[in-house]
Amino acid sequence: MTEIKILPVERAIEWIRAWAELDWPITWETACAVRDKLGWTPNPEDPELFTTELTVNQDGGYLIRLDGRCSEVSIPLCSRNPRAKRNTPWTTSLWRTYDAIADALTQLYGPGEQTGNRTDVLQTDWILNNQVTVCLVASNKSMSVGLDSPEITEIDQWES
Repeated sequence: MTEIKILPVERAIEWIRAWAELDWPITWETACAVRDKLGWTPNPEDPELFTTELTVNQDGGYLIRLDGRCSEVSIPLCSRNPRAKRNTPWTTSLWRTYDAIADALTQLYGPGEQTGNRTDVLQTDWILNNQVTVCLVASNKSMSVGLDSPEITEIDQWES
């Protein structure tokens, strides 16, 4: 059985900042270099997929390419726990970590916009000065962060 882990807050912030504070738009080569610098392992069959110390191939993170550049990054911040139930030590720890990461991101980037709730899926979004969107998402079973390029942020804002 794979050990289920939650990334420490400091490490999560390090990972998020490594992507959020790049000079976007970024090339595909830059995205791969950042992935490699963080010690993540690309899937040999599909380099858009990667694993971290928290994941195995089927539930790792991914990069998305648009017009030859990296447009999105999705990073798991915990091992997926499909058997998790509400109000257990696991979910208490996960939600405590979510709050701490959200607080740290608010300190860095100002208040985010929160949607959803803790009984289903909770998401907080920050649109940074460089127009990168940082989306922190959690449920009782998992937590991840997604980063959208300024181009994707613009599309999302237009659709809203």
